[in-house]
This record gives sequence, structure tokens and C-alpha cells, in this order.
Amino acid sequence: MIELFRVLLKMVFVIVAPIILLGAVFLYAVFSEFADSGQPTHKQLALISRDTNSKLYIKTENWGVNGDSQLTIITPEGNVEFEIDSAKQIIFRGLQPFFYKQSNDTLILCVSKKAVIPKNFNSPWTIIQKEIDNGKMIDLRRNYEYKGI
Repeated sequence: MIELFRVLLKMVFVIVAPIILLGAVFLYAVFSEFADSGQPTHKQLALISRDTNSKLYIKTENWGVNGDSQLTIITPEGNVEFEIDSAKQIIFRGLQPFFYKQSNDTLILCVSKKAVIPKNFNSPWTIIQKEIDNGKMIDLRRNYEYKGI
């Protein structure tokens, strides 16, 4: 009887222990990825004017479990930090807020809703916003002349 108990105990240990170990590894991977998914991600794109050699930056911040919340700013300041200043930056909210095209020191934006260009937006660049409907916005995805962010 004792021998049978030892055999059963070894079988349980050999079968159950790896299952518990694999389950723990799986749960660790799932929860660590879930915890990291809430952290915001940042991207920065620098546009350089051929005429004035000045730069303009398009910066985005995404957050949320799926990265489905987005804030985009256009600024002449190229610092690495993502800081929002509505007195000096053009601010867009939402995913895919615009398509853009650069022509020397002019930035042409196709937007669904125009953003406010603040008085303190100090840049030699000319910003042109063209308000277009959703159908034309979808068509721009196939237009290689305009770029999305």
C-alpha cells in the first residue's frame, strides 16, 4: 500500500509539476505584457526645409491597452520630451488625424477637422490645413503624394 502511494505521488509530481510550471510561465508572460501595454509610446518625425534649412517636428503619443488613443503635435522644437503646449504647438487628437505633404518650407495637411494654429507658433514654415470628408481621407491612404503618420 505504501509502495502504491509512492508510485502515485511520483506520477503526480512528474505530471502536475510541469503543468504548474508551464502555467506560471504563461501567466507571467500574459500579465507582464498587459502591464507594459498601458505605457505610452512616442514617435517623432523631423521635416527639413530645403529653402531655410529649418526643421518642423511631428510628434505622436499613443497609449491605452491597444494603443488606440493618440495625441499628435506639430512643433518647431525638437526636444526629445513629449510636452504639450497649446500656446506654441498645433495639437491634434485621435488616431490618424491627418495626411501631410511637404513642399520646401510649406506643410500641407489634409484634416477632418482643422486645428488651431497658435499665435506663438514661431516657425518659418507655412502650415496649410485642408478640411476634407471621410471618403477623401480614405482615398488619401492610396495616394503616395501624401503621407500618414
